[in-house]
Amino acid sequence: MNDPIYITGKCHYASITEPNTKFEPVWSIQIEVDENNRSVIESAGLPISNKDDDRGDFVTIKRKVMRKDGTQRQGPIVKDSQNNSWDGKLIANGSTVNVKAVPFEWKYAGKSGVSADLAAVQVVDFIEYTSGADNDFEVVPGGYVTGNANQEEVPFAS
Repeated sequence: MNDPIYITGKCHYASITEPNTKFEPVWSIQIEVDENNRSVIESAGLPISNKDDDRGDFVTIKRKVMRKDGTQRQGPIVKDSQNNSWDGKLIANGSTVNVKAVPFEWKYAGKSGVSADLAAVQVVDFIEYTSGADNDFEVVPGGYVTGNANQEEVPFAS
């Protein structure tokens, strides 16, 4: 087994508590590449991407949910800054993380390269992800309130 590498940086699109299922299910995270982590990433041979957006240069670290033999893999270990187990909160873009990744070489369909298995993530500077659906509108005083709002229960008239 290859030795793990540790990458510290701002993250994007963190699917580490639940797998991303858009294509093949994977746990994944993207880390911005900067002057502090570039040498670790380049020396491991990991490909650096750039989509001309606010991420700049970044590297994607993944772990497939299913092994080749069809058995399910454990998700990456996720910890807070004090090494406590993560509480499952979703991590927003821009949070600072430490990532433990295990680089490996691969060959598939006549292509080859280097990827890294996402072993663990430590959240150092947490920004909580919110869907935006919770706060699209301001509260309107005196407006209609649905029956499932936080209201006191009215007892039946006897």
